[in-house]
Amino acid sequence: MDAEASSGLRAFTPPKIETARGPLSAFSLLRVMVRNPVAAVPPAAYEEPQVSLHAAGKAIFFPTDPAIIESILVRRHADFVKSRIDSRLLNPVLGNGILTAEGDAWRWQRRLAAPAFRAATLFDYLPVMRSPFEELVERWRLNPGPHRIDDAMTAATIAVICRAFFSEFDQLEADRISGVIERYLGPSSWPIAYESLGLPEWMPHPGKLKMARAAAEGRQLVRRFVARRRRKRQDPPDLAQILMDAHDPQSGRALSDEDLVSMFLTLIAAGHETSANALTWTLYCLAAQPDRQEALADHVRRVTGCRAVGAPDLDALSDLTYFIEETMRLLPPVPMMSRRALRSCQIGSEAIDPTALVFIPIYAIHRHKALWSSPDTFDPWRFRNQSQAPRPRCAYMPFGAGPRICLGASFAMLEMVAGLAAMLTAIRFRLHDDLPPEPLHRITLRPRKAVVLQIEPRP
Repeated sequence: MDAEASSGLRAFTPPKIETARGPLSAFSLLRVMVRNPVAAVPPAAYEEPQVSLHAAGKAIFFPTDPAIIESILVRRHADFVKSRIDSRLLNPVLGNGILTAEGDAWRWQRRLAAPAFRAATLFDYLPVMRSPFEELVERWRLNPGPHRIDDAMTAATIAVICRAFFSEFDQLEADRISGVIERYLGPSSWPIAYESLGLPEWMPHPGKLKMARAAAEGRQLVRRFVARRRRKRQDPPDLAQILMDAHDPQSGRALSDEDLVSMFLTLIAAGHETSANALTWTLYCLAAQPDRQEALADHVRRVTGCRAVGAPDLDALSDLTYFIEETMRLLPPVPMMSRRALRSCQIGSEAIDPTALVFIPIYAIHRHKALWSSPDTFDPWRFRNQSQAPRPRCAYMPFGAGPRICLGASFAMLEMVAGLAAMLTAIRFRLHDDLPPEPLHRITLRPRKAVVLQIEPRP
């Protein structure tokens, strides 16, 4: 008997992205990718170890075998760099920062930022992580009824980032940067589609000017913050001050003002966008499964006794972690990554040359029929049982894998567990209507439209 049947819970299938069927012409592929890039992943990628297609004279590969993925991202990572999609899409707003840089430029920035995300440091952030969610709960308790959950999670997670890392970055500035990111992401499927088909960067597309203006505004906002902090140090130092003072121990190099703008924007954008979407999907999945929601609320109360979550509670909140992990399996924060080979090589049975595009379809890997039982069904117990049947290393990658795994992965998990515990002890979430939100790939995986849930304060 499987976990769903033995628990007595009705099986729940979250919304999914429907893949395009049949062979796609270059024009059809463009149309599909502009609407929702993950929909262009061939249906066979959910069953086979790797698939490929050719469009407009360009070869595109979709490896899904964890052993092949591990070769690309872990064992031979130096041979596979980020594709030109990343530079075309992200450099205008994030510059040559830690998310977009390659080689030595990436390594020295990673060395400077890594100490802030060490396990021993993360627990110091717990009070800051909880506070925006506790404030949100108080507002909800005073004003129950229908609320936009996606907006609420965006505001809470950007507050966490700014309070933890960027003291004196006021709420107005944080909200403006959040708006910049929102405007920039809106048309972002166009550069993905254009680069996939080998179309030149100068070609216009809907929203191109909007993206350029949003990038310029975001960088100018952070540039003003850097100038302000250059004039007045923060004491005790926050992460922003630590990075401004830091020198690379190997090269002695310090971050320039433009380096800092790129670093800070990357930490803010990547740090809140992925967590906000993951929490939005998590709350939707809770609202769609009221029995499981009540069981988790009871679980949190038993562990914490209705007090704020502390570091000693985290290991005991395992059921909450499993629920978040299963949400990110079915609705991964970043549903697809791209790479290109620096030289001709072999990937599995495919010969790859440097002109080819390699998409790592995390969304398809997380729903692959050979890797997961009942892959489209929501079952968090699969994570509790993983010690009995270990998964391949790269079968589950909500934060990527290898040396370029998300630097803030542990921070994000801690934030989501602490935030979700704070909400569950005080609030009950109900579906507002029967129409499930549609997942939309815009670099991250977000809902196409607003996610509205009914808020009910718990006694």
